[in-house]
Amino acid sequence: MKNSDQLKIIEQKIFELKKIIEKWNQEYYQNNDPTVDDYFYDQKLKELIRLEEEYPQFKTDDSPSQNVGGNVSKGFKKVKHNIREMFSLKNAFNQSDLIHFDEQIKKILNSDDYSYVIEPKIDGLSISLNYRNGKLFQAITRGDGKVGEDVTKNCYLFENLPLEIKIKEEIDLRGEVYISIEKFNSLNQERMLENERLIKENKKIIPLFANPRNLASGTLRHLDYEVVKGRKLNLFIFQALSANKKDDYWDSQIETLNKLKELNFPINENNLHLKNINEVILKIFEIAKKREQLNYEIDGIVIKVNEYKYHKLIGYTSKFPKWAIAYKFPTEIKKTKLLDIFPTVGRTGKITYNAKLAKVNILGTNVERATLHNADYIKSLDIRIGSEVYLKKAGEIIPKVISIVSLEDNKKYQRWNEATNCPACNSKLIRLEGEVDQYCLNINCTGRIIESLNHFVSKKGMNIEGLSKRQLEVFYQKDLIKNIYDIYNLKNKKEQLLNLERYQEKSANNILNSIEKSKNNNLNQLIFALGIRNIGEKAALDLARKYQSIFKIKELSFDELKNFNDFGEVRANSIIAWFKNDLNLKLINDLDKMGVNLNYMGEKIDKSNRLYNQNVLVTGVIEDANRENIKKYLKDLGANYKSGPTKNLDYLFIGKNFSQAKIEKIRQISDAKIIYVNKLSEIK
Repeated sequence: MKNSDQLKIIEQKIFELKKIIEKWNQEYYQNNDPTVDDYFYDQKLKELIRLEEEYPQFKTDDSPSQNVGGNVSKGFKKVKHNIREMFSLKNAFNQSDLIHFDEQIKKILNSDDYSYVIEPKIDGLSISLNYRNGKLFQAITRGDGKVGEDVTKNCYLFENLPLEIKIKEEIDLRGEVYISIEKFNSLNQERMLENERLIKENKKIIPLFANPRNLASGTLRHLDYEVVKGRKLNLFIFQALSANKKDDYWDSQIETLNKLKELNFPINENNLHLKNINEVILKIFEIAKKREQLNYEIDGIVIKVNEYKYHKLIGYTSKFPKWAIAYKFPTEIKKTKLLDIFPTVGRTGKITYNAKLAKVNILGTNVERATLHNADYIKSLDIRIGSEVYLKKAGEIIPKVISIVSLEDNKKYQRWNEATNCPACNSKLIRLEGEVDQYCLNINCTGRIIESLNHFVSKKGMNIEGLSKRQLEVFYQKDLIKNIYDIYNLKNKKEQLLNLERYQEKSANNILNSIEKSKNNNLNQLIFALGIRNIGEKAALDLARKYQSIFKIKELSFDELKNFNDFGEVRANSIIAWFKNDLNLKLINDLDKMGVNLNYMGEKIDKSNRLYNQNVLVTGVIEDANRENIKKYLKDLGANYKSGPTKNLDYLFIGKNFSQAKIEKIRQISDAKIIYVNKLSEIK
């Protein structure tokens, strides 16, 4: 039994925890400007819950442990969620938490006759969409779970939200609003450019958007309609509730997701129906590996019991449903001293700033380096050499400095100034018009050349095994490899290679054989390896598939490239500029003479079929195929699969349960030939 003094200390501790968590909730939900990372927040909330469970006499109804956390801003009308409260989810941080979650369900049901659905946990803003008589009637933010904000007007601007559906009875759909990483980066680029002007005019700079989640939240709740329109919000839907039943509209989570998809609602492509918790754990780690390839941020995976008939039996707490849990990806924040800031130059000449840190262990790895992106990022956080900083690493992501620890402590150190000269060749750095990054424009810069060579031999490029960056540096210094041509000419310098330390017949032959093998790579690998600015893996594949030969690509006009696959002006200009360079043209001819493949050797496609090289969109439901089946089918036909309306559309195939509004939108912007189909085989 605790004495009265100990109980007073515990009561005070609970009071302090509630106070700081409420402050963080205000910053996160109201101000869209959190001062603490999710990991810190979750640890404090878990501590509060533990103390309240151990000392229930200090637990109050207004505790953050009992409420979702959000509030309603003064700029929007307050609206009560009319079908069911919007709950938040309890968090799991490791495999043991997931197994415990499953054991509790098994214990309650006294059975293992249930399955799970997992969905990526979108790092965005929860929303409820009310449809009446088949039309969107009202959109409400989660707020505190019971009362939210009416943001209906702003939701009309979603590009992927059907405004009319075939269900006429009243229904509530729940989802998550987000902004794409691509759009987030673009908006921050615009702010950085504006800041450059403000700095020159000695005016106060505009803070950068902290992260996509905050930007999405602030945009959805923005009072300026034009601002919302320009930021292009998206959403995923994951729940449907009936106003009549005051319960789930369909019978299971997987049925709900499939039905919503048929109604043309945006459903996440990584949702999965799984048999048991073991399958869940395996798939979680698979999705975690893919998260860096996604164009939206996820911070975990939501796990739900699939069968709705069990949900009432399993029940709810005052804050969480017991039949669902959110697994949070490992994230760790560490504090360390920033010892130095140094720039590096990339293959395009772009300068990246890096931090040298006092060694710190984070997620099992000793870290002494972290990225600082560009000069504006450093200035916006006022990072100074000598300061203590917070460092974050999630999964396999490169560690990055996210903030300074103390504003007061920071003032002791001198403000940081950006580099003016290239760290590799000492050339004057410049900023290109329309960009925030600094560049070294010296094409003979050693740093740029090494990075270009390293990109060329990389796994995603020509995949030449045995040529590491360090080896390329040695070969460059010894005049063995100075450019891409020299890589394929290395066989004629074998004696010089064997004279190098640690190179013997076997190791030399391994490198030469790997180089020889790369000559047979497909055209898309070569295009990517050449490092044409703004041309990534997908764009390289699209070009290779469409034009089949690098010599055909060389002859394309600006207009052809601009209109191809919605490439736009930036990509078109990049390709035109690359092929205008005489040194690049000489390289292509030299590679041809060396026997490097310059043609596309992809799947054998019947070029006589009408969909070959055509832009094709399929909307509505196809009886015997899902989206992935359709994409593969069109790819095999040599068609360019389009995921949404575009003015360059050639064919529009319409299945069942299509959106008339979507069809009208397509008709307005394109002259696509429209064909109604029921089965996949009818798309031809």
